[in-house]
Amino acid sequence: MHYEDEMDKRPQAYAPYRSTLDDRDLARAAEELHENEDTRDASLAQLREFIAKHPQIVRCRTDPVFLLRFLRYRKFNVAEACATLEGGLAFLMRMRTLYGEEVNTFHPNVQRMLDLDAIVPLGFDRKRRMVILVRVGAMDPKDTTALLQMRLGALVINTCLEYERTQVHGTVWVVDCSGMTMAHVGAWGLSEVKMMADSINEVVTMFVKEVHMVQVPRITWMILDLLLPLLSPKIRDRFKFHRSQDELRSSIDATVLPTSYGGEQSFKQAVENFRDMFDAQTRWFKLEQQFLMDLSIPAPGTGGRTARTNQRNEFPGEESMVGSFRKLTVD
Repeated sequence: MHYEDEMDKRPQAYAPYRSTLDDRDLARAAEELHENEDTRDASLAQLREFIAKHPQIVRCRTDPVFLLRFLRYRKFNVAEACATLEGGLAFLMRMRTLYGEEVNTFHPNVQRMLDLDAIVPLGFDRKRRMVILVRVGAMDPKDTTALLQMRLGALVINTCLEYERTQVHGTVWVVDCSGMTMAHVGAWGLSEVKMMADSINEVVTMFVKEVHMVQVPRITWMILDLLLPLLSPKIRDRFKFHRSQDELRSSIDATVLPTSYGGEQSFKQAVENFRDMFDAQTRWFKLEQQFLMDLSIPAPGTGGRTARTNQRNEFPGEESMVGSFRKLTVD
């Protein structure tokens, strides 16, 4: 099958699943996510049926690794996985409408952000979680916007989610706020903070196990006081605050931390590893620019209203086709 075929919502043949997980990963997936060969195969078939029959979805990936990110995130509750996929596609369409080509992965502004090395995956820790470093001070507020910062975060997240181990074990985030100024804070208005919270709560299909905030100046709380109440209680409770890098080192696996943070790997090597990860997934990012959901078509279960006119919920989710699809799902 050609990669282009996997954007066809009804391909003649679906790509088979070939696991990249070892026995330890599979045991974790079975214990924590209710995944086994039977649930995986049956759930993939149902999710593909949902995509094929959804009137608004025009083009979408149907390969196993992409679909499993939704199933694993929702612990193989197929109806919830469908709602998350549907809401994510609708969110992407809304972003394209608001910001045009600037949200595309290969837009020059997005690529320029990538070159800042401001958000870098550091690798898997001893618990097999992907550790991701955010260096706020690396982003010049004169040249970056809140939108571009969010877009860079999404690019990093999507890169990591192409690796099944990340889907199963989740991530640990280290947010280094040193060098943060009032200009950094000023880039974030209430609408941008709300957009980021909506993305974290509703769209990002990644388990966030811990968020470590390091060297947080008082001005940072101008954003955190807006953001934290908007996050789900589960994610909010996973924030930890450290006054110094010494405090951070007691909570993070030193094998993945850069030497500049008292760890054991060079930051340069971490950046090179991330570039290799990104390059390996380039073909998918190019295909994903073809994602298409026609929100002008009424969504099933909305009484003839389109997703654009649905004022009750920004994300179609449970209000659209998922409601009827629940009848196909065994709880």
